[in-house]
Amino acid sequence: MELCELMTIDKAPETDSQAIIAHVGGETFAIPLSSILSIEKIVIAEISSVDQEAVIYHRGMVIPLVYLDKLFGIKSDDTDKDHIIVVVCRYKETYFGFVVDGLEGQQEIASKPLGILDDSEFFSGASILEDKLALILNVGSFVA
Repeated sequence: MELCELMTIDKAPETDSQAIIAHVGGETFAIPLSSILSIEKIVIAEISSVDQEAVIYHRGMVIPLVYLDKLFGIKSDDTDKDHIIVVVCRYKETYFGFVVDGLEGQQEIASKPLGILDDSEFFSGASILEDKLALILNVGSFVA
């Protein structure tokens, strides 16, 4: 399996306000740094299926994949047909990977309420970045 760590993650003590900014289609998401185990570039051919669920094998573990484009009905603009970018996350004792089109990097975020979308289980808030709004993923809501 070809694994390539894409970026170094600086897990400073104040990681609760730090996030990795990811893109899927034209949408921007913030993934809390405290939940991230690693970021990997995976060869498409290495994706397996367990119980009709896409998975990768990573560090001796089976990691289910969450395709944010399919989940949220976003048209992916990923042009690399040979690889995917996976943000491997941990929530309690469960591991899974968000499949994203691209990464902007690590950034400090300030969570704001979502207003009308406040009842959404998938988002814990939103953060205003320089030129866009990023929805903050509620990592725990993706655990089955």
